[in-house]
Amino acid sequence: MPAKKVRFKIGDLSRLFHIGQDSIRYYEKVGLLHPVRDPSSNYRTYTIDDVRTMNTVRELLDLGFSTDEILTFERDRNIRHVTEMLETERTRIQEQIRVLEKKRANIEGRLRSIRENLERDCSGSVTQLELPARHVLMLRDSYMPDEEINLELARYTDAVWKDMKKRDPSLVSRTDTISTIGACDCYMLDIHAHNDDGTDYRTKKVFFYSPYLKFHCNYTLPAGTYLSVCYRGGFQKTKQLVPKLFAYASRHHMAVMGDPMEFCHIDRYETNVESEYLTELQLPVEVRKRSR
Repeated sequence: MPAKKVRFKIGDLSRLFHIGQDSIRYYEKVGLLHPVRDPSSNYRTYTIDDVRTMNTVRELLDLGFSTDEILTFERDRNIRHVTEMLETERTRIQEQIRVLEKKRANIEGRLRSIRENLERDCSGSVTQLELPARHVLMLRDSYMPDEEINLELARYTDAVWKDMKKRDPSLVSRTDTISTIGACDCYMLDIHAHNDDGTDYRTKKVFFYSPYLKFHCNYTLPAGTYLSVCYRGGFQKTKQLVPKLFAYASRHHMAVMGDPMEFCHIDRYETNVESEYLTELQLPVEVRKRSR
């Protein structure tokens, strides 16, 4: 006497695989499951082969395959196909890992920058630095009001991104174009002009810089000697401290080699608490050789 074929109702599959009955009906609709009607009750019933299919569906979904890919495999299930399918998914995962590692490095760079900036001496003391050439993104090499900076930044990022995508369609992240959080928005200052309310200098150039993040750069700050002073709080302190840099240079027989620069290491991009702002002022100088 032949063994009785085991049949399963839709509720049985739902409980067995912990999925809703609507999902099972969907798999039936796309052609993955093939229930038959029980002539005595007119209920859908599923075979042990449907259970095997559901095991495959669950397994391949967990590996990242789409329903369409699973259906294609089920229609042509053989060693060649399963090997090619797994190799393709492995390549796809390797690319995802590459992208995630790049994002992790980007996040680590931002965290490193923020943490190092929090350790800066903000006592108002002037220090002398020997700095290498620094590659920056010059957003505007002329005056730009503060309220226009973010608009210009958005336009510039979009233009650079479109150009990068044209050259490399596989790119998936805009972090290579420009960064703000954990990066530094910077300004070359015009000490002979002031903003409308007179609380700060006007800017001559606007640029972005980070020693730890990779983004599109188009300008280089020259290597050399720079005087530096840092402070916390509102930007009105810049106007108080820039003269201190010039006075220090004069006392120590240094020639001023360019405009003072304002490096906003922590500002509105990282916090809306003004007391948490951290700004560094730099002045390029050259030590004069004193005649005997």
